[in-house]
Amino acid sequence: MGNEGAQKEVIKRIRGEIEASSGTHIWSDYVNALKLISQVVFTRSSGFILELIQNAEDAGLGLKSQGVFEIRINKDRVKVTHNGQPFSEENVKALCGIRSSKKPEKGTLGYLGIGFKSVFKVTDRPEIYSNGFQFKFDRNDWSDPSSAPWHVMPIWIDQPSEAVDTARTTFIIPFREASYYSGLREEVQKLRTELYLFLNWLKKIDISDEVSGWNTTLENKGESEEGITTVEHGTQQQRFKFFRRSIEVPNWVKQDRLTQEYRANVTKREIAIAFALDEKGDLNPSFAGAMYGGVYSFLPLGEAKSGAKFPIQADFLVQPGRDAINYEAKWNHWLLEEVANLCKEAIAYFKKHDKWKYQFFPAFDFTKSPGEPYDKLFGPKLIEPIEKFLNDRDSAPTKDGGWVKPKQVVRLTEDHEAAKNLVAMGILKEDEIAPVLGDQPDLKLVHPDVLEPPSQPLNKVDRDDLLNNAAFLETKRQQPDAASWFRSLYLWLAKSLLHKPLSEANQIRVK
Repeated sequence: MGNEGAQKEVIKRIRGEIEASSGTHIWSDYVNALKLISQVVFTRSSGFILELIQNAEDAGLGLKSQGVFEIRINKDRVKVTHNGQPFSEENVKALCGIRSSKKPEKGTLGYLGIGFKSVFKVTDRPEIYSNGFQFKFDRNDWSDPSSAPWHVMPIWIDQPSEAVDTARTTFIIPFREASYYSGLREEVQKLRTELYLFLNWLKKIDISDEVSGWNTTLENKGESEEGITTVEHGTQQQRFKFFRRSIEVPNWVKQDRLTQEYRANVTKREIAIAFALDEKGDLNPSFAGAMYGGVYSFLPLGEAKSGAKFPIQADFLVQPGRDAINYEAKWNHWLLEEVANLCKEAIAYFKKHDKWKYQFFPAFDFTKSPGEPYDKLFGPKLIEPIEKFLNDRDSAPTKDGGWVKPKQVVRLTEDHEAAKNLVAMGILKEDEIAPVLGDQPDLKLVHPDVLEPPSQPLNKVDRDDLLNNAAFLETKRQQPDAASWFRSLYLWLAKSLLHKPLSEANQIRVK
């Protein structure tokens, strides 16, 4: 656009096109649809922040600059700015419509036409400034706003309500009610770095409360060659190990009605998973409750929970309000199947890592919540395939350096000194401990550094299992050196009991 006159003419023309439908059923349909979208589809008052973040990410598509998103809040309004691609005439038309502007085949994420309507949960007069465009939607401009599609009727702004940076896109959103300030302030203070884990362009979010002086910065510092991304929230730093894969849409998914309607021209999609690391670089699946079971479609999806302890990213088919995922869409079933395959690749990677090979079990310990999400999608497409993969393959590291199935390992719960003396005193050979105490010939001792999944702990063995293995003891009794062997056993028991608390020493189990 060359000058203000041209932008103003665009606003005038768009408004005229909408006004031309006045008195027709199209006009009334517009009114009803806008009420539904702005108040029913978007259930969270603070949801518009996510929508604007997503729109900013779309505006950064193809740009080399680092994306910066700013939120400034006071008692009267919230002001949002970003440095993405400025508005085109097409973008303005999208804001003045109720159709999705999402172009998934080009990589855009948001529903500019629909998503922006979420601001009407908190305002009657949003203002937009970008690329010389300066306009608003104003409920108070109508004598009977309930019968007018004022949400999409642009009004040119001759004088901005406050100073704006003309080099950036700015949204000024005055609060309809004073109480919205405190509610939104609480919501923006809850924003965490995981918010943009899977965004490609947007790397920094600055948030400030102009009333209290509180401010914070969320920043994605980028990804290392090892695939480890560092994110910062104020002075706190968190790292994640990422796994990504580009996947081609199969024919059985392309032929589905929902795919043809919403992803017709998409041939490939990227999926990703991320595993939290602690300050020592160890896998830390328990990190941050907000990360627990997170499902992302580039941004977090409202209440959607996968049951996993790691965030999952894919271009899921979701409701415009981002609160729900379509559990029956073949597109989503396919994406989750591919995510499960990506998890298998992650497991293979972890098995080769010096430390993570002992730590990945808890990362794949799932929470199962019966209900439609689990029964139709996350259970059969994600959780069950991964659990089967882990249980059916050699995924448990053994003390002797090998790998076996989880059901083939046991953990010796005797203290280090007692375990060492069990071999040193000639009672058992190292490779006999697991099969004798576990009473199963193919058992191995699990590596002592292995972390167990809380919901599926490994089998444990101790001295009581040795004393209760009647068949093994009978075999020893019949050997020529039986007296010497049993003497060693009794000495070992007496010696190791000295290292146990009295209450524990008195509790020998008898099966």
